[in-house]
Amino acid sequence: MLILPELTLSQAQAQAQEFNKNETLTKIDGEEIVFNPLSVLGDPEWTKLRPGWSLTVNDQCLYEFIFQFEHHAPSLPIGDDDYRGKCEYTGSNGFNNGEGDNIDKIDPKIAPEDNQPYLKPRQMWEEFPDYVWATMGFNHLSIDFLPCGHRPKGYTATQYDFSFFRVTPEYRAETMVCELNEQVAVPHEKICKGKQEEYGPNGMNFFIVPAAMIDRNPVVNMPSNFKRPKRGAYAPIEHYGLRSWDQNAVPDSTKEWNDIPIFMSSYNGNTVMWQAHVPYKMVSGDENQFHSGSARYYETTVEHLPDTWAIEYDEKTGLIQFTMVGKAGICEGDYKRAREAAGGPPLFPNYDDLEAERDRRNGIGNNGTGTDDDGDGDDEGDVIPSAANTLLTSFTHGIISIATIQILSFMYMGF
Repeated sequence: MLILPELTLSQAQAQAQEFNKNETLTKIDGEEIVFNPLSVLGDPEWTKLRPGWSLTVNDQCLYEFIFQFEHHAPSLPIGDDDYRGKCEYTGSNGFNNGEGDNIDKIDPKIAPEDNQPYLKPRQMWEEFPDYVWATMGFNHLSIDFLPCGHRPKGYTATQYDFSFFRVTPEYRAETMVCELNEQVAVPHEKICKGKQEEYGPNGMNFFIVPAAMIDRNPVVNMPSNFKRPKRGAYAPIEHYGLRSWDQNAVPDSTKEWNDIPIFMSSYNGNTVMWQAHVPYKMVSGDENQFHSGSARYYETTVEHLPDTWAIEYDEKTGLIQFTMVGKAGICEGDYKRAREAAGGPPLFPNYDDLEAERDRRNGIGNNGTGTDDDGDGDDEGDVIPSAANTLLTSFTHGIISIATIQILSFMYMGF
């Protein structure tokens, strides 16, 4: 089996420090503009989602990761299924609406919520502390909201993609680059050309697939039924890698999409991304919802990939929780020591206070109420667990097993 080297924690940190030096200052019409190379990955924070997360490791060396958030309607628009209505466009080669119809050209429509095209993904990411990277094998999580979904056709519906990366943001932004195909069918798809010249090895590395020596058809560290699209169509995505998924499980239509599929990607022969796709209809509406999934991986050299995952929606609070379980890279005792050395469990601000402070700075009046949480007579510097995220602690009591997820699924389905 060919195993190419991956970044260690220390190497990644050194690369990040060097990469930050590349931040440039440009003058346009006398005004200084700071260019951040990481901007190609989206917004470097989850704040608008009012997020909270927790990670626990039990005595069997299994981790449970929970990410809790709320949908931010003012900036995350809802599109229409099947590239129709708000998501309608005309692509190249006569491709339109996923149907192959050839009609008059239609410019991608703009969402009034954020003045961006509906077809453009909204990406929000943050890095994890090093002890989390060592435990789960993931350096950072990008929450990708897609108002129109993405191909293949069965997934062209509004959705959240939970994209967990095993490499650093600097590596994705600087190294995982390619010459893009200008003749994409769907606007705002960043698909790599099959023939790479401009970026040399960086572009060609998208097409190096990790494979076993005996059976080279399945992809190492992915479920054995995962495949890449024929001729690589819409599989290699800049900053994401060469994607594979279970093509036999793709629903015939978005109406039939009722599971949480995963996509995975590789770059330079290494597994770089694990991605769960959750349709918006599972995290909205006037009923509580629970959905789950599980996987087994082929010829694993990466031991910490999630075995089970689930999404839960509370219609009363609007809270959404994504949970995943896997084998931990460091076991319970070492994990607790590493977490304490890093400052303890994560704390999150009171997002109501943050929004009030933002409104105050923008000249918007408030009702005069605040939260003096540090007892100093004012609201400055008060950082407490969010009102929304106080519920997070009730879900950190233990590891959710495959059986538990299945039982919860049966309960929600009424069995």
